[in-house]
Parts: sequence; structure tokens; C-alpha cells
Amino acid sequence: MSESLAILALTAVISFAGSIHPGPVNLSVVQATLNRNFKTGIWVAVSGTLPEIIYTLAALKSHVFLTHHPAVFDKFEIAIIPFFLIVGVYSLLKISPKKQEAPPSNHAKVVVQGFVGGLFNPQLFPFWVIVLVYLHSYFAFDSFSAQLSFVVGAALGAFLILLLFAYLAHRFQNQLHHYIQQFSPHKLAGLFFISMSVYQTFKILV
Repeated sequence: MSESLAILALTAVISFAGSIHPGPVNLSVVQATLNRNFKTGIWVAVSGTLPEIIYTLAALKSHVFLTHHPAVFDKFEIAIIPFFLIVGVYSLLKISPKKQEAPPSNHAKVVVQGFVGGLFNPQLFPFWVIVLVYLHSYFAFDSFSAQLSFVVGAALGAFLILLLFAYLAHRFQNQLHHYIQQFSPHKLAGLFFISMSVYQTFKILV
């Protein structure tokens, strides 16, 4: 497996797991699917994915600064441990919100809600900066293909989980809330990030 393909795959998995717990974009996709149709849910998923591209590009720009200031870079590598641990514990303890009915609105407005929900998510930028620092421990991001793989992987992972939410909303309709409670996807995401925190701790100590 080439480095670019490995970056794309790993970033997609991290993005998928990081977006799995219920949030404003996820709920916008579910509401659009339930209140309108599956096609509208997909369009909201597409618009909700665009902020991932914006913030990963911003993270890559900040990465240039970090590579020229290794002391800051080292601090970020240590900061990864509590960050992933907090995200993991938060996901484990998070209670899935009850499904709410959305008031009728036009198609364009519904689609834009996905983009706005992602754009004003304050967690996205610091999340991708820290993920980039984490991945830099294993991969070089000097080439255009590596950077493109990082951006595409982030967008792909986010879109796939949003597509899954749209599918579940379409497939299970009113049983969706009960299904999510039984499956507890945010708990799986929590375990994933806690394992990343443990692995990073082991990596630094050894």
C-alpha cells in the first residue's frame, strides 16, 4: 500500500469515527431524510461534508508553521493524548438526543443547513490539526498527493457516516431513535479514540 493510499484510508477511518456521534450535521441529515426524502438527505450530507475540506486545508496550512517550530510540534504530540482521551470519554458518556421534528422549509434552505452546521462546528479545526500532528508521526506530508489524500480522506469519511445516517433514517423511519440507542455508535467511536490515546501514550513512552 502506497503512503498516499494509507493516509487516505486512515484519515477516512478517523473522520468516520469522529463524526459518528450525533451532532448538528448528522441530525440535519436525519431530519431532511425523514421530513422529505432520501435524496434530500444525501444533498445535506454533501453540503455537510464541505466544511471538512475547508478545515483540513486550514490544518495543512498550520502544519507548515508546526514543522518550522519543532518545540510546538512536540507539545502537540503530547497534547494528542488528553485530547483523544477527552473526545473518547465524551463519546462514551454522550446520550443520543431524541429525534425532533423540523418545521417545513424549502429544499435549498434544508441543504444549506448541513453546510452551516459543519462550518460553525468549533471542534473541526483543532480536531484536524491534532489528527494531522498524529499522522505526521508516521507519514510525511511534503508531497501534494499526501496532502490531497488527507483532505479527500477526511471528506470521504465524513460523507460516508452522513450517508449511513441518511440510509438508516430512510430504512428504519420512526424506529431510528430506538435503533441508534441499541447500537450505540457513539460508544464505538469513544472506544476508538481512547485506544488512539493509549497507543500514543505507549508510543511516546517507548
